[in-house]
Amino acid sequence: MSLNPDQLEAVEHGDGALLILAGAGSGKTRVLVHRIARLIEQGKAEPWRILAVTFTNKAAGELVDRCRTLIGSQAGELWAGTFHGIGARICRYYAEDIGYPRAYTIFDDSDQLRLLKELAGAAKLDAARFRPEALRAFIDQAKNEALGPSEAAQRVESDFEEEAAKIYAVYQRRLKRMGSMDFGDLLLNTLLILRTVPEAAERFTKRFRHVLVDEYQDTNHAQYLMVSLLAAASGNLCVVGDDDQSIYGWRGADTRNILEFERDFPGAKIVRLEQNYRSTANIIEAAAAVIDNNGRRHRKHIWTEQAAGAPVCIYTAGDEKDEARYILERLEALGDELGRVAIFYRTNAQSRAIEEALVRAHLPYVIVGGTRFYERREIKDLIAYLRFVHNPGDDFSLERIVNVPARGIGKTSWERLKNAAGARGLAIWEHIGRGGAASLGPAARSRVGAFHTMAGHWLGQGETGVAGLLRKIIDDSGYIAFLESRPEDDAESRIENVRELVTVAKDFDRDFATRRVSGDTPEISCLTAFLEQLALVSDIDKFEAKKQAVSLMTVHNSKGLEFEEVFVAGMEEGIFPHSRSVNGDGDDNHGIEEERRLFYVAMTRAKTRLTLIHARRRHLFGSEQMNLPSCFLDEIPDKYLSRKRSSAGRDFSARSQLSRLRWEEEQTPGSPPPPGQALSSPGRYKAGMKVVHPTFGSGTVRKSEGSGDSEKLLVQFRQGGIKKLVARFARLEIV
Repeated sequence: MSLNPDQLEAVEHGDGALLILAGAGSGKTRVLVHRIARLIEQGKAEPWRILAVTFTNKAAGELVDRCRTLIGSQAGELWAGTFHGIGARICRYYAEDIGYPRAYTIFDDSDQLRLLKELAGAAKLDAARFRPEALRAFIDQAKNEALGPSEAAQRVESDFEEEAAKIYAVYQRRLKRMGSMDFGDLLLNTLLILRTVPEAAERFTKRFRHVLVDEYQDTNHAQYLMVSLLAAASGNLCVVGDDDQSIYGWRGADTRNILEFERDFPGAKIVRLEQNYRSTANIIEAAAAVIDNNGRRHRKHIWTEQAAGAPVCIYTAGDEKDEARYILERLEALGDELGRVAIFYRTNAQSRAIEEALVRAHLPYVIVGGTRFYERREIKDLIAYLRFVHNPGDDFSLERIVNVPARGIGKTSWERLKNAAGARGLAIWEHIGRGGAASLGPAARSRVGAFHTMAGHWLGQGETGVAGLLRKIIDDSGYIAFLESRPEDDAESRIENVRELVTVAKDFDRDFATRRVSGDTPEISCLTAFLEQLALVSDIDKFEAKKQAVSLMTVHNSKGLEFEEVFVAGMEEGIFPHSRSVNGDGDDNHGIEEERRLFYVAMTRAKTRLTLIHARRRHLFGSEQMNLPSCFLDEIPDKYLSRKRSSAGRDFSARSQLSRLRWEEEQTPGSPPPPGQALSSPGRYKAGMKVVHPTFGSGTVRKSEGSGDSEKLLVQFRQGGIKKLVARFARLEIV
């Protein structure tokens, strides 16, 4: 495929800021690859002076591989990776300048929650109000906005936020003491380095002649600041994105970054990529009709030269079992081509009925976002061993391994060591090395000493290879015998997982030894690189469609993928769009517009066939729901549709909401409720109440309707805007 005129215009743009508005399936990766190759071929930048930022490691790897086909081995000198990967790389150079060891540990989500639970307990905070998830949401939100503890403390608006800001400060001090960073720190500390370390500012702000950023619509404020600093000297910032596919507002993405690009970078050139090469005309036109209902956006006219293809199918099911049955009928007709198909849903809870049906029909499937290999208990145990060897100051990793397998070092002994180390301002391993175990009883002291001697033999290893170190840890610790001794049916499976981890390490060792390293790459050990890769890997990075298996995933996880045929289950009000995202009064349609963008992403993953399913009745979250069809279905013109229904279903339009609303308006106080609805009693929440949500953070109740299981709320969140929530599902804490 040759470049079309718009693609060529973007590729050939010279210096200066460039915004490439790339519609779904418009060949944006091809444009990025050819633009990078052109810059190098024309001598405008050496490969090592080009920075390409992507949102997944998989996308970065694909970009480098495709560049290699055009410009050869020098593509390996490109700086290409995710925001967090690039941040981790810069931090490896200058971590010591901001008070961290170069061999710092990267905390994952579970590490964060463990530490926050411990800190909240130590501060004697109410466990019901100050749940670790809510505290993490506050801290993550602050870091997305590039706010440190002191800046966050200056913006508090409630008692909850005031206490959360205090925990944030203690949390950061504990992380630094353990030589650890969380994912937000990889960005926040990169900004700190670029702003406060003169050598780093000189080195990196002048290094990159061209900075290219993919999926720019999904950047948060910290990421915006990071690329702005790195491109400041050259002014050559090229961003590629589509505001119609911005779907991560709930985790800090700010669509203003792409919508206001011209304001932030005066004189920027805009190129629109509007020709779709992925989907049939019916799918493209249907998706375009839906997204046109959004207000604040860059207008685009997406088109394709492909044939009309099959109409988009809307299927009305009786319930979730009927929904699954209909999907199975289509899958069974495909035979050996299941890998061409994906089933999307808005929330993970919806997958249960579909999975059960697939199991009964003996049809293979894979789940994106299910239990990851690296989340399995035995794998996390061994990774904790490696993290400890990498950074003995990591108290959390040491706590996980010190008595696994059992060594008689119980909780009481550990707490004594931890408290004594804290009083001395030391990491626990250092405290033990300075005779800290002397305060324990004779038996406990002997056991801690034996562990200290054994573990001491591992330290300093892993410089040139991980597999040998891992085998030594497994042998010295007796980990295989430990798994064999446990009274579990899956012991053999867990042992196989351990062997697979050794294989992963062997493969990494081989790649690390042969990897071309430029003279400007931080000198890190093989173990450091291995742990960094594991910490930054995502579900999508490891996803590979299998020819014999259908793919199941949430719509959020489908971003960047494509399939011949797509089913979207649960197209019902309260599910998709989600009840938490329906806005209330006023002109702020942030929530519903992001849901519409999410639906647009789902539709445009399909190449030839798209089926949208809604059910009259659905059992979900422990109750039976009678939901109306999604309002998004009514936004698709009939000329692009075919409609089918189960004998157990009844085809009705989302427009029937109007008659229902009219019924509600006409009722006088005391009138009986609609069938299936209970009479109301006073609700728990009142307008003006301050609340905290585990994802959206702090907010204020603006309106409450109904009561009990039917109580619905309008909440104004600082980060997520106005949300309409069902109280019993919202997990709100009153502050």
